[in-house]
Amino acid sequence: MKAILFALFALVVPIYAESPAAQSFISDPYKVRIEDSYYFSLKSGDSAKLMTSDFSSKGTKSLPFAFQSLGSMVSLGNRLIFAADQGKGSELYGFSPNGKDPKPRLIKDLAADGSSSPRELTVLGDQVFFSASDGKRRELYVLESKNNTVSTVAAAYEITVPADPVLLTVVGNKLFFSAGEAKEVKKGKKTKKVYQRRYYMLDTEKPGKVRGFPFFDQHTNPKHPVVDGAKLYFKIHEGSERYEILRIDTASARPKVEVIGDGSEGFSDCLTIIGNKMYFRGFDGPQNIGNKELWSVDLTQPAERAVLEEEICPGAQGAFPFALLAVDAKTEPIRRSWSSTRRQKRRPSTCPTARTHPS
Repeated sequence: MKAILFALFALVVPIYAESPAAQSFISDPYKVRIEDSYYFSLKSGDSAKLMTSDFSSKGTKSLPFAFQSLGSMVSLGNRLIFAADQGKGSELYGFSPNGKDPKPRLIKDLAADGSSSPRELTVLGDQVFFSASDGKRRELYVLESKNNTVSTVAAAYEITVPADPVLLTVVGNKLFFSAGEAKEVKKGKKTKKVYQRRYYMLDTEKPGKVRGFPFFDQHTNPKHPVVDGAKLYFKIHEGSERYEILRIDTASARPKVEVIGDGSEGFSDCLTIIGNKMYFRGFDGPQNIGNKELWSVDLTQPAERAVLEEEICPGAQGAFPFALLAVDAKTEPIRRSWSSTRRQKRRPSTCPTARTHPS
């Protein structure tokens, strides 16, 4: 059983659906685990602590290491791999809690005169992929756990890789990411940086090249990746007031991009899958800007238009549901709960607690 949950003002409406066969993408939020302990960082004034916990009060403690900052971290076998600053810039560190020398060790200083600032550490097999700066621009890097070496993906696989990778996402043996550097664009008298990012795929079993998706020639800035089995969903920005939800079947011999929901959702984020339905925050086209409500797409009929699942607060203001999260439930039927932003000055006082959109 699954439920969809938004944080804050919760409204609950029962709905019936089949229990999904594959929900492996709903991961443990404390997924950085080594044996029976979980690891996380804690900001403490101008410093940061590396914490460990077995989820008991006595088993939760800070480790005796000093850091100015702690960033992205992952577990790789019996090692903790993380970004940290011990006074000489943020770099990549390794830590074996049960090893002979249980102290954090610098794996590689990628920017000797500053911080390489490793981000989005992502495990694929016995490798850790991440983005980092060489002092000039951000590149895609890989840590090979077998020999504990770090190099750019371009050097490791002898291929060309676009710069400034973000949203690293693993599906099977494939690494997906969005990439593209900012360009200076003049708007009137002002100049601003605009990212024209595209989506790319690296097949680590057949790494002949990084594959780009030509569908994105007229689309920019893929965001909100969600993995369901072998399928990868995300949203893109098309024009100033247009968004679409897209899907890639990564198991296909030649993966391609499909449009989900007939492109009818004028805005889409907070993508969350339960069974055969995807829920998201959206509005119906540019004419309803601001009227953001709970929408859904039937993934068994992906070409059909998205539908308004629940109009929590009728009218032009919208309920602004956010932080959608699929969680385990203990009771039947499957229940859908959500939260919406309270806007005391803008929301009509007559807004009901819940209202079901007619089919």
